[in-house]
Amino acid sequence: MKYLSKIAGICSLTTLAACGGTMQGVVRGEGTRVQFQYEQGMDRDYYETTIDGEHFKGQAVYANASSGTGVGFANGTTVPVFTSTTTGNLVAVMFGDKGSTMRCDMNYADSSGFTSMGGVGVCQHSDGRVIDVMW
Repeated sequence: MKYLSKIAGICSLTTLAACGGTMQGVVRGEGTRVQFQYEQGMDRDYYETTIDGEHFKGQAVYANASSGTGVGFANGTTVPVFTSTTTGNLVAVMFGDKGSTMRCDMNYADSSGFTSMGGVGVCQHSDGRVIDVMW
């Protein structure tokens, strides 16, 4: 999983167009449906949703991601090599416009973080409600 592999082939690198879509959620125990919108960025995703009239916005970043720089050899020359590894596990925090917060633990189906490949997650609203998410 090399850096930039996250968006190669799905988002256009030449135009830096953002990829976006929706995730479906259900409030556990009450069955209320919640729709999330996401926009995939190069190093994080951006989430939005509305629950009970409160609009939430936030971002998701990789949990336990690592990156590094080393020296490699290509065609007999020494060149810097940049690497990055991810697990497909992201942590999101969203702030509501009425003072509530939400934290989500998301598990992307694709370990390199292609949001559009689907996944599952769990979000905890600051009022204690739990939202199961799938896309």
